[in-house]
Amino acid sequence: MKLFKTLTLLTVVLSSALSNVVVANEMEITAKRQTISQDSKLHTYSGNVRIAFANGNLSTKSSHVSLQKNTTIMEGDVEIILDNAVAKTQRVTFTPSQQGLVAKMDKVTFTYK
Repeated sequence: MKLFKTLTLLTVVLSSALSNVVVANEMEITAKRQTISQDSKLHTYSGNVRIAFANGNLSTKSSHVSLQKNTTIMEGDVEIILDNAVAKTQRVTFTPSQQGLVAKMDKVTFTYK
């Protein structure tokens, strides 16, 4: 029950952070390293990964969520679910920005549909 309350609170926090965002699947990814599979369906980014989302069409799930001021920290089998992909990582920090939402992590793998 506690996890449900935390996830509900997270959904409200993320929704309010994304309420004034452009409705297009736009994101900008920066990282020290990037690898792409031969079929281009698997993208792995590592080293100071930063993803700027300019879209409210994402949902998340994880094993643990904590809130600190304007920051949401998700840990343990984190999934960021987009319209055309699923991103997986072990820990991510979400911070609202003027353009939408910024996610920071050490490594993330995107699996595109």
